[in-house]
Amino acid sequence: THPRFFGWVHGSGSPGGVLPELVGAAMNANCGGRDHVGIYVERQVLTWCKEMMGFPASAGGLLVSGTSMATVLALKAARDARLGFDASREGGLAGGPTRLVGYAAQGTHSCIKRALDVLGVGADALRIVPVTDAFTMDVPALHAMVAEDRRRGLTPWLLVATAGSVNVGAIDDLDALADVAEAQGLWMHVDGAFGAAAVLSDEVRPRLRGMGRASSLAFDFHKWLHVNYDCGCVLVRDGDTHLRAFSDRASSLAGGGGGRHSPDYLAGNARGLAANAPWPVDLGIELSRGFRALKVWSHLLEHGTRALGAAITANLRHA
Repeated sequence: THPRFFGWVHGSGSPGGVLPELVGAAMNANCGGRDHVGIYVERQVLTWCKEMMGFPASAGGLLVSGTSMATVLALKAARDARLGFDASREGGLAGGPTRLVGYAAQGTHSCIKRALDVLGVGADALRIVPVTDAFTMDVPALHAMVAEDRRRGLTPWLLVATAGSVNVGAIDDLDALADVAEAQGLWMHVDGAFGAAAVLSDEVRPRLRGMGRASSLAFDFHKWLHVNYDCGCVLVRDGDTHLRAFSDRASSLAGGGGGRHSPDYLAGNARGLAANAPWPVDLGIELSRGFRALKVWSHLLEHGTRALGAAITANLRHA
């Protein structure tokens, strides 16, 4: 993609990304679990992600194919946390007291509705909030919609904020929405597919104030960070919530017990290849995973966050 091509928010990639892809192919590592270098590299990348995005060191995280998959993982953690992990994971939505509803601004990415569909909550559970003249979520309208849904006996549960909409690049007032989420008891998820990376730009960073207060965040490396396709990231503020939403392995859970099904072939150990819990499979739905972390690790080492932030600032000036 040409560096000046801004359509569809595609990243341009990087020539330096060819070498880690070659090395990764030669290694052919399965990064779903076990105790090997791929797991440690991914953990280091996630540590850097938490620092960049203002999340605590205790947050959960995982590298995935992109923001669409990251959103499914984040909203599953949100669903299970609201309904109760045992009730939600074993009984599904049937264990819930009332219908869950969520809120997002006009222009929110379609992956949000698709995630609600996949999770069984249903796309109709997403309430579309009007926007201001700046294409950001209308906060007073949000308050009114939440109050009306509570009056109707529904369960407001999710608030989706956008950090860089695909249509116009709008950034919601993240601090104000975080205040609403705290006051209303909502899980605040930030869709930062391309815009979250602008936290590295001195010019844009103030516009993203409040992003670090989110319950979860989804963003891509293959967009404004110019890592070669594909790689996205999900961060979940409460690392224990992230783990409990996905892990079936007794060895990965607190105290080493309580695994839901814990298949023998995924049993952990204190030493050797079966050590090093929790594994990525404890934090997502994929056991077979490539070594995506290597190209991100390499890219960050080659360029550094200052250069990447400067590239984002230069993009804005070009536009």
